[in-house]
Amino acid sequence: MLADDPERRPKKTATDRAVEAIEAAERMFADEMGATLDLSPAAKLALIATIAAAIQAAVAEERQRLT
Repeated sequence: MLADDPERRPKKTATDRAVEAIEAAERMFADEMGATLDLSPAAKLALIATIAAAIQAAVAEERQRLT
């Protein structure tokens, strides 16, 4: 089976790994802040969305600067 064989499994790019790390950091930060601030699950999701939007805006700004 493809998924069981490390040699045949599709390789992740550095970008794929970076995206996964950023998404994990967003969730961890929201969980920690949510616990500290006693946020509801909906407020935690809003916090994650806000963080994601800020990261996307920063990436877009940097791409614009580089082109």
